[in-house]
Amino acid sequence: MSARLLPYIPRLTVEWAQRPGSATSGGPQWQTLDATMVFGDVSGFTKMSERLARHGKVGAEEIADAINTCFEELLEVAHKAGGSLLKFGGDALLLLFEGADHATRAAHAALGMRARLRDVGRLSTSAGQVVLRISIGVHTGTFHVFLVGGSHRELVVTGPAVTATVDAEGTATAGEIVMSAATAAVLPAGSRGPARGSGFLLRSPPGTPPDDPIVILDMDDDKVAPYVPAAIRSHLLGGGADPVHRTATVAFLHFDGTDDIVEQEGPERCASLLDSTVRRVQQVVEERNVTFLGTDVDHDGGKIIVVSGVPRRFGDDEERILTALRQVIDSDLSLPLRIGVHSGPVFAGDVGAAYRRTFTVMGDTVNLAARLMAKAEPGQVLATEDVLDRSQRFFVTTPLPPFTVKGKRRPVTAFAVGDARRTRTGRLDVLPLVGVD
Repeated sequence: MSARLLPYIPRLTVEWAQRPGSATSGGPQWQTLDATMVFGDVSGFTKMSERLARHGKVGAEEIADAINTCFEELLEVAHKAGGSLLKFGGDALLLLFEGADHATRAAHAALGMRARLRDVGRLSTSAGQVVLRISIGVHTGTFHVFLVGGSHRELVVTGPAVTATVDAEGTATAGEIVMSAATAAVLPAGSRGPARGSGFLLRSPPGTPPDDPIVILDMDDDKVAPYVPAAIRSHLLGGGADPVHRTATVAFLHFDGTDDIVEQEGPERCASLLDSTVRRVQQVVEERNVTFLGTDVDHDGGKIIVVSGVPRRFGDDEERILTALRQVIDSDLSLPLRIGVHSGPVFAGDVGAAYRRTFTVMGDTVNLAARLMAKAEPGQVLATEDVLDRSQRFFVTTPLPPFTVKGKRRPVTAFAVGDARRTRTGRLDVLPLVGVD
């Protein structure tokens, strides 16, 4: 078979899968890596997506072109420094640098990406001028990575060193690069700028910039398929589709406490807990035709992202995802989850470079779902009124006092979602049509 799926999984996963006794055949579900990670968050895409959403298909194509150009340029810088992309969270990049002088190469990549974005990040669109900026966190240490799940094997990156990377990026403002004290300790003193939180600004490049060839691995689709989420795999092998703006329902499921599990009980125990949790989420959402989109990093844990209405629409997207999320929460989970869900317009499409791509959703809808996840308590599903109103099934709900979130001028009202009740009947305001206007 051809390698249509290969660009959609990290190089680390490809190398893991090619080893004898891989995770799919009962091999180890975790690894430790002495490495440096770079976590970069590009700001400006959400504003651009919101502006161009009014331009329909043309606007979606503009966004895809802009994202592809931007991330292709950034990935070229990172890969020429010997890095590889682990996670592509819509407008964020998680990069891994291993081998000799990994901290030095990671520092060059971070500085190079910031400089490249200054050149390519000024975009003229049909909705006006957009300026993209990037904030970056860098950390050096021992990282834990996990390959878990059932319907596909998902690369989960979590643990204390990941938390340090995320925290470094969280300290940086747009245009800044913050390195942890551990990274600063292995770089020349002249590279260190003023203190930022528990780390330091990265001021200047250490030594000569690397210029390694971009490594492109080879692996047939039948061997790659077990590492691509089921709905995305089917979408891509079916030919994919053009990028679109459409209404979708997005949920973030956050698992916590992995730092202590790794340190006190060991990575093998963490792998077991992650595996059972990811398998349960996969099973439930796929039974409801909800897409398991992927996982992403966070402080002391991580995020599972699921979406209903992308890449396929069924017309009852809100009911299906709410029912699935309640079923997940009501399960006997190995790791407690807290969930945020919101419905609205998103950009959905296939983006990236030819050798490394992802299928993603972006926009304010996605951001608000993540904000609700951050507000939720363990075992709680928080949803906006938009989701509940569009669901054909009633759920027991408890309103929360309005609260403020980043990116919103007005306070947000959310509801804790309880058990399902009856199905709505006799609604005259809902037409039997779904999708585009």
